[in-house]
Amino acid sequence: MTTIDTTPIGLLSGKVVLITGASRGIGAAAARLFAREGAAVGL
Repeated sequence: MTTIDTTPIGLLSGKVVLITGASRGIGAAAARLFAREGAAVGL
């Protein structure tokens, strides 16, 4: 069985992301992922 490493590596450090519709669903999941990678997230 293959395992996938999901440890954040900071690919988006110093970047700003603006997400509309982030209160639930895909938008909320995307906001969490961007933040985990180091981006400043605006909702």
